[in-house]
Amino acid sequence: MPGEPIDNRGLMRRTLITVGAMVGGCVLLVGTLTLLASSIAGRAVVPSSGDAVGSATGAHGASPAAKPSPIGAAKIH
Repeated sequence: MPGEPIDNRGLMRRTLITVGAMVGGCVLLVGTLTLLASSIAGRAVVPSSGDAVGSATGAHGASPAAKPSPIGAAKIH
């Protein structure tokens, strides 16, 4: 074997196949984890229609809006 030339085409082909398989596996794994995480987060954030959970603004009733003071109405003591 020390006297034989190295087949560069075969080596390059095997390298590209290995790289493609590794990249494909990573894409599949990361895509699956992303779908799982977004599904879990989506269920945690959006309540279903049957839940009796109040919204953040309506949980304690409506808060009165603060009235802006008119210009020049500042009292000077």
